[in-house]
Parts: sequence; C-alpha cells; structure tokens
Amino acid sequence: MTTLRRALGALAAAGVVAATLVVGAPVARAEQGLTVAATSRYVYDAEAQVVRATMTLDLSNVSPDRQSGGGVYTYFFQGYSVPIPQSSARVRAQSDGSRLDVRVGGTDDPSIALARITFPDLRYRQSRRIVLTYEIRGRAPRSTDSTRVGPGYATFVAYGPGDEGSNRVEVVAPSAMSFTSTVDGFEDETSGGVSTYTATRNTFDGGLWSVVSLRDPDQVRESTVRVEDLSFTLSAFPDDDLWSSFVSTTVRTGLPTLETLVGNPWPGGLEQIREDASPSLRGYDGWFDPQGDEIVVGEQLDDDLIYHELSHAWVSGDRFDQRWLYEGLAQVIAERTVQRTGGRPTKHPVVSRRGTGAVALNDWDGDAGSRSTDLETYAYPASYAAMKALLGSLDDQRFAAVVGAGIRGERAYDPPGTVTPSAGRTSWSDWLDLVETRGGVTTAPKVFTTWVLDGKQVALLAPRARERAAYSALDEADGAWLPPEGLRDALSSWDFDRSRAVRGEIAPLGAGAAAVQDAAQRTGLPVPAAVRQAYERASVDDDYRALGTSLPAAAAAITAVARARTRAAALDDPFSELGARLLEVPERTAHATALLADGRVAPAVAAAADVSHRAGWAPALGAALPAAALLLVAALGSAVVLAVRRSRRRAQSTRSIRTLPRVLGLTRSRSRNSATPSS
Repeated sequence: MTTLRRALGALAAAGVVAATLVVGAPVARAEQGLTVAATSRYVYDAEAQVVRATMTLDLSNVSPDRQSGGGVYTYFFQGYSVPIPQSSARVRAQSDGSRLDVRVGGTDDPSIALARITFPDLRYRQSRRIVLTYEIRGRAPRSTDSTRVGPGYATFVAYGPGDEGSNRVEVVAPSAMSFTSTVDGFEDETSGGVSTYTATRNTFDGGLWSVVSLRDPDQVRESTVRVEDLSFTLSAFPDDDLWSSFVSTTVRTGLPTLETLVGNPWPGGLEQIREDASPSLRGYDGWFDPQGDEIVVGEQLDDDLIYHELSHAWVSGDRFDQRWLYEGLAQVIAERTVQRTGGRPTKHPVVSRRGTGAVALNDWDGDAGSRSTDLETYAYPASYAAMKALLGSLDDQRFAAVVGAGIRGERAYDPPGTVTPSAGRTSWSDWLDLVETRGGVTTAPKVFTTWVLDGKQVALLAPRARERAAYSALDEADGAWLPPEGLRDALSSWDFDRSRAVRGEIAPLGAGAAAVQDAAQRTGLPVPAAVRQAYERASVDDDYRALGTSLPAAAAAITAVARARTRAAALDDPFSELGARLLEVPERTAHATALLADGRVAPAVAAAADVSHRAGWAPALGAALPAAALLLVAALGSAVVLAVRRSRRRAQSTRSIRTLPRVLGLTRSRSRNSATPSS
C-alpha cells in the first residue's frame, strides 16, 4: 500500500482544478484560493460485499478579483478532482439536486483512479456543496490493484480531502469486524452492533489519507496442516483457497529443514497462521504474535516470508536482546531454508552504513507489532546484510551450532551444549563471541564495527582482542581442560579488567593442570572428574589458591596409584598370587583406584602405599606357606609314625602279661558273683 501514498502526492497537487482566468492566469491550487470542508463516510455492506462511499464536499472560492493594468483578474473554479480506488463503480456526483459530470481516469498507481467533477464557474465568495458517491468493489487476491472487498473482509483507501480542521473521515462496519489502519488517530464508537471509526486530523497537506482493513474473524476458511506430530490451523479469506494450499505445502516442506538449521526442535507457541491485510497497513509483510500464538501474513504466496515468521518461534525478543539480532537471524534462516527446499530467495534492498538515515543497528529498538517507521526501511535490510556477512560462509552444521547456541543462551567459552542456570537472552556481545569462537568467523569484529556498534562499543573491541589472545594462550597451556570459570565469566561479561586480574591468579596453574593430564596419559588412568571440575569451576581467589596444592597432589596420586597397580599386576606367579590373595592385594588395589576416581587424593595415596607394601610381602608369603605346609605335613606324618610305633609296643606288652600266668600255672575263671580258687 505504500504506492498509494506516493501517488497521492501528485494527485493532491492536481486535486483542485482551476479554470483559466479571463486574462489567462495560471492554474490555481487549493492554498491559492479554494477552501475545502469534507466529510467522507465509508460503510461496509456485508451482504452486498461492497464498501459504499459518500463524500460531502463544501468548496468555497476565497480568491478576490484583482484589478491590474486597466483590467480585472477574475479567479474562478470549474472542477475538482478526487482520488478514489481503481475498482470503484457507480461513481456519481450531485450538487443542489442536480447531477454533475464525473469522469474517471487512471493514474500511475494501479490501485488508484482520479474522479474529475466539473461544475459551473465558482466565483469569488461563492460556495458549492458536492456529494460524491461510489461503490468500492475490490479485486481478486494478488491482483495488482490492492483494493480488496470480500466475504468478511475489506482493504481499501479511506480518503478525506478537507482542509485541516475541516476534515472528517468515518469508516462504518459491523462491530464483529476488527479494524486496522495505516495511520493512528481513529476513534471508535459502537452502537447497535455497528462501530464507527472517526479521524479528523490530516496526514498531509492534501487531507487525510489512510488504508484501512476490516476483518470478521468468524468468516474464514479453516484447514489443518500436519507435520509429523505437529498441527497448525490455517485461517484464510473465505474465497482464497490458493493461499491455504500454498501455506500448507510450504510449512510441511520447510519445518523439518528449519529445525535442522536452528539446531533445536520445534519450541511450540504457534497454533494458527492467518491471512490478513493488517500487517501491511502497519508497514510489514507479516508478523509472529507470541501472545496470540499466531503468524499473520498477507495474501502473497511468499515462502521466504512464511519461513521468516516461522523462524521467530526460535529467534525472537524472548531469546535475543537486540531487534537486529532476531530479525537478521530470521531472514538468513529463511533464506537458507528456501534454498534447501528448492525455492527462490527474496532479493533484499541494498543499503549502506553511510547512507541517509543509517544508524548503528544496536540503536534500533521497538517491536514488529508497532507502527513501522522510516528507520525500519533501513534497519531490516541492514540487519540482513550484517547477519549474512557473519553467517553466510558457514556450512549447515556449523551454522546450526552457532544459531542453536544463541537460542539456548550458551556462553561462547563454555563447552557446546552447556547452559548455565543464569542463562538469559543472548546479547550482541554474546553473539559476537559465539560467532567468532564457535563459528570461527575471524571477520566478525569488522562486521560489527561496520553495521552494529556505536563509537563507545567499538572502543571495547581492542581490549577484547587482547584478552581473547591471552585467554587462548592460557587455554593451550592447561591442555584439554577449560580455563577456570572465573576467567570465562569475566570474558563472557566483557569485564576485561577482571579477566586480566584473574589471569594473573590462574596463569601458574596451567602447568599443574597439564601435569595431571600428562600423568593420566602416561599411566593410562583417567583424570579424576572431581579434580578437573575443581579446576574448571574455580571462580574465586580461595579456589585458585587451593588448586596450587591440589593439582600437584592429584598428579602424584595418579602416579602412586598407577605404580601400586603395576606392582600388584606383577604378582602373576602361583606363589605371588597366593600371597596377594592372602594379603588382599587385589581388593586393596581396587579400593585405591576407586578413591582416586572419586577425587579423594590423599586417601588414594595412602591406599596405594598400602598396596605397594603388601605387594612387597606377597611373594615371600606365597612361597613360605607351601613350605610351612610341607613342614606341617611332615610333622604330622612323624607324629603318626610315632603313634603307631607306640601302639605296637603297648600291644606287645599286653600279650606278654597275658602269657605269664600260663607259664606260672595260674588260671582265672569267671563267676557272676565271685571268683574262688578251684581245688
């Protein structure tokens, strides 16, 4: 609709047609002698699906006759021209009960025609009331004529040609219809189910010009588009099936690609995509409304626009601090999605940082739902140009890694996927760090200098570069570990004085961290997680001081446990294994290893020493036990032999005693009661 306003500039200048003067004076203009008071009323007729316009004009000639050179100059007017929608029909003009001649001609704007009303001479101090009526019928969706009137909707120009203070424009529609206009200042009044929107302040020298949109939310054609387990409602104008079909296909095709490119699954927060002219009336192609859970776009079949608005489910003011960040991101994401799905990306206006109206993008604020301003004309393409320069060279995988990190609120100096409890919206400084650190875009500071930063912000780049270089050196010195949290937090916060102070505290710790990792690599033992965490999470001076002793102790513990494990493993002959089992060497070795894994460094060292001590005794003990067993067996064998011998001697003694009575002639008889010698 922006072309309508451009056309009006020329039409307003020709709006008052002055007749040639008696002596051939030049054409007169309104401010040169004609006053205009106007009441313009536009009524939407839902049944007929037309807008009925009635324009009441009160014209007064205020140009007095002038004597000069013996003659009289007489100024009079014979006609008046009014811009009306090109689709207008039944154009009529009346004055004093009589019809006036009206001729309608075209203009260079396909949406606007010019109605020229002619009447008898209107001389000085004469006035004439003219009532101009016409019907606005509208054109089919996506016609070059942008006027639309259909079932439950209308978009048209409401024009009032009156002078300032003498102009009134009214738009009348059922109260169920929403009302949007390109200008502010309409006040509404509702009675009997009908709303009247009235404006009286002119928008330019030629009167009040506004494009208005009316929409009945209940008169729509709804359909559902499903993408895997997601579903969205499409709400189209009742007579625009093609829009529904296009949007449905576009969403199904592009949503999986969008998820891949942003490195995050669909976040939700969208229920409906609605066709409506209201965004264009505020200067936008469309918008994502998180409060209403809907995307609102016009009738255009633009996959780039659909993907741009869908991208705002991820990249919005909820996730990013600056407007240029989420608008620029949405556009480069949309462009890449169009390319990946076989479409043709939209060409964007080329703007220059040195051009008229250019500003540092960090100074661009406001919301897309607010009225568009001239700043938007620069800021949108500038945001796209800046983001394209930052991300355009990245492949899809790295693109998704950087964009996804920004969406999740990650810090550049943390491992990918790490989200701190205090993670908030990604700011411009966070984004610069992510693009340069995760994306490897070394030209990022230059891009920011060109498009984004003001003078004070540019001054921060030099100390940032120095601190980043020092950080990289320290990060290399401490091996595969991250530098301590205190340094990473200072750099993430762009607190370069603090980062310099922290580096002074932790610089000596790099060798200790590397020694722990070297010991682990040399011995094949893993670095205790608690030891690494203590280093990477250190954030205050007490933490740094403690690391000065704990890191060497950890390296020594790894070495000690490894040595103990080696000694225990060497007990592989039968005697040593026997001694090791008896001395619980395997169990105590496992215990020492577990203590080390838990980060209990001192107990692990003590346990390792115990293992080594026991391992030293194991071979001797293992060898001594069999010998002792043999001695025991021999001793037991000797005891048995002696016992047998003693038993035999006793048996022999018993037999001798039993034989003696016989030798002596003695006998013994048994009796139950007594024994007596026999006679």
